[in-house]
Amino acid sequence: MKGDYGLTLLLSTAAFIVCSAAAGFGLFRPLDVRVLDLAQRHTSGVMDAVGLVTSVAGGVEFVALAAVALAAGLFLGGQRGLALRLLVAFVVTGLVEVAVKVLVPQAPVPDAAVRGPDPSLLDISTPHPFPSGHMLRVVLLLGAVYVLWPNRPGRIAILIFLVASAASRVYLGTHWPSDVLGGALLGVAGLAWVFKGDQPSAPGKSARTVGIPRESNRR
Repeated sequence: MKGDYGLTLLLSTAAFIVCSAAAGFGLFRPLDVRVLDLAQRHTSGVMDAVGLVTSVAGGVEFVALAAVALAAGLFLGGQRGLALRLLVAFVVTGLVEVAVKVLVPQAPVPDAAVRGPDPSLLDISTPHPFPSGHMLRVVLLLGAVYVLWPNRPGRIAILIFLVASAASRVYLGTHWPSDVLGGALLGVAGLAWVFKGDQPSAPGKSARTVGIPRESNRR
């Protein structure tokens, strides 16, 4: 995320609201069904493994520990405001997720489409699946690392992991594609809010703050 975080916050929040309304009125249903059908026509051992890894990485327990560790690194590095905002973002977006899952009547994915149990131990049961909590959490956590870590290979790896997380949610039959989109939009909104008022002043400072070595300038 670069540039105007305020504009990103506004646009992602507006997009999430529109997406939530569309999901509630069933406007995504035809496309959701078609994409889910395409994603589940074949079974892949690689995707099964990817799905397991991304499910664990997006679980409440894993993300909570990682977020606390990241916030602690920021706090010890002198960026206390940023650390606090990051933790607040996780809590607030989590509450928004649960509230929307109660209020937006998105039909759950049929049980027959689910490829296996979710390995998360602290997953909260809600009546509706929109938005995807796993997608929300990985976007918020890894998005923060992306902003703070000025390393090109690392950032590419993060983007690949986010794409794999989105694809695996649909492949495993745990969410509709629109659920994944909603979770990603809410995560981007939370991430934009975190850095809107306290952006890292320099890449070098950000890298030292979280204990990640700077990328060498030597070619």
